[in-house]
Amino acid sequence: MSNRKFIIKYFLLVAGISLAISCGNRNFLAADSAEYQQTLETVSSLNFEIENEWANPLRGNRINIIGNSNHIRFKNDSVDVYLPFFGVRHAGGGYGTEGAIVYKGPLENLRIEEMPGRGRVKLFFDGNHKTEILSFDVTVFPGGKTSTSVGSSQRDRMSYEGRIVNK
Repeated sequence: MSNRKFIIKYFLLVAGISLAISCGNRNFLAADSAEYQQTLETVSSLNFEIENEWANPLRGNRINIIGNSNHIRFKNDSVDVYLPFFGVRHAGGGYGTEGAIVYKGPLENLRIEEMPGRGRVKLFFDGNHKTEILSFDVTVFPGGKTSTSVGSSQRDRMSYEGRIVNK
């Protein structure tokens, strides 16, 4: 009986160590993968377009926006953003007339954060549209999937899920 307990403990120890090693190697390999390097090159070029498929309002269920006009177009040091908005708009310094989140201008306070251990690249930038102050947080995953979060001085936070498109 004592021998059987030893074998079970030994098996659990080996299985635990194997699991820990395999999890650690996955993160290490993600940084060196060709797919991650391609993602990093695309983001660093600042010459790509994101088209979203889902909108996630702060107060509500996700909404399929395939077929609805939406884009985030990066062109060197500027960006053109048009994202439908499904949420609560608060009174700001002036009432805006835009139903969508709109910004066209320079990438203010641009920061690109490489996350090789997690296999993703993040972009942070700000913009102003009329009286509205916007902050954008875009995560690009290998394979071109994206997640975008938009904060506003006049609206609830909104997030989107999409992909990089070749145009």
